[in-house]
Amino acid sequence: MSVNNRNNGFTLIEVILVIVVFGVIASIAMKSMTSSVEQARFEATADELNELSRAIVGDERLVSGGYRTDYGYVGDVGALPSGLDNLAANPGGYSTWNGPYIRSDFTENTDDYKKDAWNELYTYSGGISISSNGGGNTITKRLANSVNDLISNTLKGIVRDSGLSPPGDSASNVTVTIQYPDGSGSITSSSTSPSGSGEFAFAGSVPIGLHFIRATVSSQDDTASKYVTVNPGKTSIVELRFASNLWGGAASGDTSGGDSDIQLVENTEGFGGNCSKIEFDIINTADVAVDLTDMTLSWASPEAYYDRVKIGGTLFNQPADGRGSDSAAEFTSTLTLNPSQSATVEISTFDTNRTGPGSDVNMANTTFTITFSDGSTFDVTMGVCP
Repeated sequence: MSVNNRNNGFTLIEVILVIVVFGVIASIAMKSMTSSVEQARFEATADELNELSRAIVGDERLVSGGYRTDYGYVGDVGALPSGLDNLAANPGGYSTWNGPYIRSDFTENTDDYKKDAWNELYTYSGGISISSNGGGNTITKRLANSVNDLISNTLKGIVRDSGLSPPGDSASNVTVTIQYPDGSGSITSSSTSPSGSGEFAFAGSVPIGLHFIRATVSSQDDTASKYVTVNPGKTSIVELRFASNLWGGAASGDTSGGDSDIQLVENTEGFGGNCSKIEFDIINTADVAVDLTDMTLSWASPEAYYDRVKIGGTLFNQPADGRGSDSAAEFTSTLTLNPSQSATVEISTFDTNRTGPGSDVNMANTTFTITFSDGSTFDVTMGVCP
């Protein structure tokens, strides 16, 4: 009778192979876990950089009545913070500081907003960018294109009486004053007088934010005032209209509509990148909102056809075939302009061919007559192609 003495256990080589396989699997799992953790830290840091940016320059998503309402630290103070501490604590008894603009997520670590997901301090020293270096690669959030875009903007406007007449020879008796934070915790003001046509400007001096502006007339008990939004890197437009018929215009309170409601904002005509694209700003000068459903362009020469209309950055018309002179561009949706609201009109691209790609047409020195569906009409004259 034979006996089977075969050993059914693992050999040393088999045990070693199993250990090696488990080691490889564990290494792959650790690398995958590390990669996931790093990606989560990157995303958390990017999100917090966005929150810090909005704390400094405001949240562009907060809008009421068609107007942005939040401009953060800069909008309240009129200057960039010298450091991130200024977002949580008043830097020096500033009366215009309205923080805290950002809050800590942890009561036991009130400085956590200053650190990235790797627990490293953000780099910020009062400029237009915040950076994180904790992950080995720099993550940067820019607040604006330049410091001037935040604290040195231009505001233009026009003054009229209740009959839509400008001050004319009485312009020197009109004073327009705007109030805004001075960057040191207080409110300052700047004043100017309009031209005879009623136009005025505060050039390169106004920080972003919601600011109070007022027009007064010497020896007259009448004031025109409102709040105006100043956005970064853009020229803001405002109309101030007196309640009285000061300078011989139409009857007071005439808001019936017609060819005076939507008007061209002077000196805004220009070419949008090349001479076959034109731009200009319009403003609603009525006391009520105006609804627009189409716009007609008329011009004598050259022969050309345009293929799209944008107003306020929104595409309102893009027909299959180009539009020529005297053709109405019907809007895809109703455009509503509130009282004193302005918008930039972009018309492109003027082409030699109505139905397909041709050659761009230079529209320099061309005078356009613009007519909106409400009857408003005005001329826009383009200058020399730059």
